[in-house]
Amino acid sequence: MKYFLLILLFFLISCRQDVVTIPDSLTVITYNLYNMFDSSDDGTEYAQYRPQSGYTARDAQKRCELCSALLRRRDFDADVMIFQEVESEKVLEAILDSGMRRRGYLYYGIAQTDSPISVGFISKIKPTEVNLHDSGDGRAFLSLEVMKGGRQYLIIGLHAKSNLGSDEENVTLRRQLARHVRELAGERENCIVAGDFNSVIRKGDMLSPVDDGASLHVVTDMDGVRGGAFYDATEDLYFPLSAEGTYRYQGEWYFYDKILVSETIVRESSSLSLEVMNVDSVSGEDGAPIPYDNSSESGYSDHFAVKLTLEY
Repeated sequence: MKYFLLILLFFLISCRQDVVTIPDSLTVITYNLYNMFDSSDDGTEYAQYRPQSGYTARDAQKRCELCSALLRRRDFDADVMIFQEVESEKVLEAILDSGMRRRGYLYYGIAQTDSPISVGFISKIKPTEVNLHDSGDGRAFLSLEVMKGGRQYLIIGLHAKSNLGSDEENVTLRRQLARHVRELAGERENCIVAGDFNSVIRKGDMLSPVDDGASLHVVTDMDGVRGGAFYDATEDLYFPLSAEGTYRYQGEWYFYDKILVSETIVRESSSLSLEVMNVDSVSGEDGAPIPYDNSSESGYSDHFAVKLTLEY
């Protein structure tokens, strides 16, 4: 009996040592896919992506397969991915059918069907709710509610007006979008806003360091997140990042691609990690993103993806 008790005690101690506590977590990626068109002629395509310009079903499929191969990399794994510049659900379906469904991405959606560059998402988590939102004269955006680890998250995906055209119109449309996002986010806990903002906090148009009521109130210090403000790690000079920006134009870097988080997330998460996905395959010798070239069937996007990981 004595030996039996010793063996049993040893077994219990061994089992206890093998127990590993896995933290609750959520991972979100935002990625501007750069003109991801299907091969259908819907009348909204850019000229080079029309059948009469030589853009074929094979071209579209090859592009989606290349994109899927990148997203299937271990370092790109995420619960939810928010995309910009997606033409249609056909594009999302082609990406999923090229291997992403096997990785658990079973849910998807797109913000609008009458735009050549819409916002879409794919997700491993079944959303409890998905909504499409009109921002007036600007681009439509989407929101989804997901539950993980006993927490309900509101994830907003957007693509703000670019800097092409007049500055006055661009600022007006970006602020219009910001007001709609502010209204939707309200005082919600666990709110994440992800996308291509085409704006940085220094401009003070869509993103403002002060609560001016017209823009998203963004702070660059975790301790300064209060009320309806969001934390922007890309503009926090003390937050370690592996790149000078996510988009480069005329030799200058910009952190246009962002994932903003609300006060509750900053306060309650035990770990908040943000990564710029400037891996070797998507960046050139100069460090800049390599946009896709249909003639050589190479490259990916003129933006880097950004990945947020939360642990509790």
